[in-house]
Amino acid sequence: MINRIGELSYLFEKISQTNISLNGTEDKIFSLLKEVIEKEAPDTILRVAGGWIRDKLMGKSSNDIDIAINNMTGEEFANLVNNYMKNKGMQTHEISVVQSNPDQSKHLATAMVRLFGLPIDFVNLRTETYADSRIPQVGVGTPEEDAKRRDLTINSLFYNINTGEIEDFVGGLQDLKAGIARTPMDPVQTFLDDPLRILRTVRFAARYGLKLDPSIIEAAHNPDVQKAFKEKISHERIWAELAGKKEGEKWKPGALIGQDPSGAAALLKQLGLLELIFDPTQEEMQGMGLTDEMVPWETEQNNPHHNLDIWGHTLSVVKNLVEQTKQPIKEDYETYLVRNLAGLLHDIGKRYKGIHGKNEEGHTTYHGHEDLSGKLAEIILNRLKAPKDIIKRVKVLIDNHMRAHVLLEEGVKEKAYRKYTKDLGEEWEHGIDLGESDALGKGGLTPEEISSETNRYQSLKENIKNSLPGGKAIMSRPITGNDIMELGVKRGPIIGQIMKIIDDKLLENPALSREEALEIAKEYIGINKKAGKKKKDEGGQVREWPGPHGPMISKNPDLGSGPYSQNNGLPYGGKPIKEYIKKQRKRRYKAKGKKLSAIDQLTKILYKGV
Repeated sequence: MINRIGELSYLFEKISQTNISLNGTEDKIFSLLKEVIEKEAPDTILRVAGGWIRDKLMGKSSNDIDIAINNMTGEEFANLVNNYMKNKGMQTHEISVVQSNPDQSKHLATAMVRLFGLPIDFVNLRTETYADSRIPQVGVGTPEEDAKRRDLTINSLFYNINTGEIEDFVGGLQDLKAGIARTPMDPVQTFLDDPLRILRTVRFAARYGLKLDPSIIEAAHNPDVQKAFKEKISHERIWAELAGKKEGEKWKPGALIGQDPSGAAALLKQLGLLELIFDPTQEEMQGMGLTDEMVPWETEQNNPHHNLDIWGHTLSVVKNLVEQTKQPIKEDYETYLVRNLAGLLHDIGKRYKGIHGKNEEGHTTYHGHEDLSGKLAEIILNRLKAPKDIIKRVKVLIDNHMRAHVLLEEGVKEKAYRKYTKDLGEEWEHGIDLGESDALGKGGLTPEEISSETNRYQSLKENIKNSLPGGKAIMSRPITGNDIMELGVKRGPIIGQIMKIIDDKLLENPALSREEALEIAKEYIGINKKAGKKKKDEGGQVREWPGPHGPMISKNPDLGSGPYSQNNGLPYGGKPIKEYIKKQRKRRYKAKGKKLSAIDQLTKILYKGV
């Protein structure tokens, strides 16, 4: 985790002597608000709360100005400000009121109004009382009560606008100086009241490089707290803390796209949250047909390719990915999140005992772990209500993360490069980065070996780019379906079959011309028509099955056993057509009431009774 404790200590000593320094915009805003108080509400005290004062004390700029009011609601005071400005002939803006929404951790209505170009939130001081739910009973509170209800002491500080002084009711200044994450009250009760605070602790600790107070670690492992985390917190709220969310006009990055995503992952493990969030449930495993157990993340890999256990390797991969991520990608929150999630989950399939094997040397093998990891990631992210596009992007990176290593082998042709980019699309460079991070994450590498591995993957990336026509990952076909129909072919499966052949030819020859593509189509159509003229043979009636490379002809009246054409067009890797049809019927016809496609109807008629 990034260590900023020395920085925090230095900043604290500096601030204890000079107090908070306001910039020009902040000074204008606070001066205006003091005018409003003096003229319209002399008994009102305004305090800036939370993140703004924390960041200012650390020497960081912040536009996150949340103002707590002692004797009226946020909406009432915002209206007071707007009316005062109108009477002074100043430009005003519409007041936006965000109503309370406990499911989104908004327990009190907040009023937002723009002052001198910045969005300012107003809300009254409050106290919260919890029963059996994470949704509290909210009432008007004192500054001390408001401070104690917050998640961490460093977020419980106030800047009194009336006096210009810092107010600390819970020891937040001292914890900020020491770089410690601590709760204002007993952490067990704090987390039982709202278990989401554990994830907020992870986010802030990773963001600022804070050490966790031992009481926080102990409380997070409390069985009652873990039970409350599983039962009280919605998956949407967990996802928002991990991925980030938009609040009004502000985007708040989550733990996995913050300052230190690998540090956040380490904290999730330290607090016992990694398994609670990212382990598949029993129901999910049963749904996937997985009957063996998931071994712990800390399981040794017993493999010459790795010197670290599964978790140590995973954490190293996330750290490597973050370090090689350029700033423009970090500012693209979705892509940054996709990369980090792929790193975090790329080897989760290794934890499934059912794929563990042994080679002749007695080393553990994990054949197929990339496919299982991709499927598990898809199941887990769906449960967390992640956006479908993010799930799809994460899965394609995990599914293909071993291919980057294969592309480094001698004798690999440019066709393999183009096939890789075709399969991954715009994600292919992220795939190479994941492969590089995976290789560097084995542990025990010397600086020279690290440099050599890095150069190999960067050279691979350049070689792939040079193999792509115009640098495009997805090559355009020189002909369309309409072109094929103009050759006398009716709309149907044959068009897709021809397109697959064209795609394959493009991998070999990206400069494939329109004329060459049409010749390929004509040749295929000719073969197809020739095969279709056959009616009967010695064994009985001829039946055709439209495979991806042309119709497959069976001479057996009951489509008996035996593989056909050694995978030349036969689905399921060359398995008997009878077995294939049974699988198709089971998949397609089991659900009653669904309209059958044309090909399904044909299948039902031709192969009835199979």
